[in-house]
Amino acid sequence: MNVLICGFLTIDRIELPMRTVTSVGGPPSYAGILCARFGLDVMAATRIGVDFPDEQLVWLARNGLQLRSVDRSKTKKTTRFRLVVNGEDRSLFILERCEDITLEQIPQAHFDASLVSPLAQEISSEVFDQIRERSDFCFLDPQGFVRSFDGSGKVTVKTWNSDRVLPAVDALKMDREEAEAITGRTDAKAALLKLSKRGVRKAIVTQGADPSYVLDGNKIYEIAVPKVKVVDTTVAGDVLSGGVIASYLRSRDFLFSCCFGIAASSLSLNSIEMAKVDLPRSVDSEAKRLYSSAIVAETV
Repeated sequence: MNVLICGFLTIDRIELPMRTVTSVGGPPSYAGILCARFGLDVMAATRIGVDFPDEQLVWLARNGLQLRSVDRSKTKKTTRFRLVVNGEDRSLFILERCEDITLEQIPQAHFDASLVSPLAQEISSEVFDQIRERSDFCFLDPQGFVRSFDGSGKVTVKTWNSDRVLPAVDALKMDREEAEAITGRTDAKAALLKLSKRGVRKAIVTQGADPSYVLDGNKIYEIAVPKVKVVDTTVAGDVLSGGVIASYLRSRDFLFSCCFGIAASSLSLNSIEMAKVDLPRSVDSEAKRLYSSAIVAETV
């Protein structure tokens, strides 16, 4: 089975309380490589710059993510973010932005699943339409659609509501802020109820250490989040998205796949950089435990 991951590859500077880490990031790296670890053929529609390290290209290729010449800009630098973490406070800044992803980068192939996960509005409606047309299961992480950037590059959340994109996806993943930006609802269940009225049938809202809520058909489920030691929360959402897709292509059970994604994301929190995708074997048993304890919170 094959998967297309669409979104920027990045070079991220992560400033943690005890250390500073510079690492390759972006959905194609974390979600893509996680899918590859589960035996899926992964292709990326991304954009890197003239400064992207060759040794990182080799590492990505060895781990299941082969980039193409069309993915490299001839003039722009790679998208770069700076993340400052201080306890519960996180501030994200964009330092560089590469070119948009173009139609010519979308492979002339059909995919069992796709992840549409922009970071800085790099995916146009036309590019999305092509991905949707070529995917059996289209999963959206709207993080880059709801972001705005001030003069210093600081990332804030803005309202986003696309009648073109939202009804067309098969499922989407949001955190609490993103769900509010899309629906205007601060409560996760209320946000999912509003999305269901717009035709969305599968969605998940995460809330950090608080319970996640999953819309699956005509039911909204509450899933308790495992308690773990947190070292770094960066890219937890990308790990979750990769876990959901990898599991869904095997099980076709969206609720269980969300439990698998939550388990994978939680277990990644005690690692840094690409060690986050080296999941322990306990991820399966943890997913099954979450699945068995999920409760129906609301009927749509």
